[in-house]
Amino acid sequence: MHETNAVEPVLLQYVHDVCLPHNSTFAVTEEMNLFDAGIVDSAGLISFIGFVEREFGITIPDEDLLPANFKSIRAIATYIRSRSRVHYELH
Repeated sequence: MHETNAVEPVLLQYVHDVCLPHNSTFAVTEEMNLFDAGIVDSAGLISFIGFVEREFGITIPDEDLLPANFKSIRAIATYIRSRSRVHYELH
C-alpha cells in the first residue's frame, strides 16, 4: 500500500503501463480528462478501479463510481486521499 503523498506517480505509471499502447510516448498529465483523451473507456475503468482498490487498500462503493471521481489523475488522487482518510478514521 502506498502513502497518500505518492498517489499521482503511481496512477500515472499505471496509465502508462496498462492503458497506453506499448512503447507509447504520449504524455499524460494529472489534469487530462482520461475519457475525453481516449485513454480510459468503461471497460478500462473497471480494471483501473480494481487496481486502485488493491494498490491503495480502499474499497470504492458503488455510489462513488461517478465520472467526476475518475476523470483525471488529479481527480482520482483526490478521491483516494478522501477514502484513505475515511478508512483511517474508522479504524
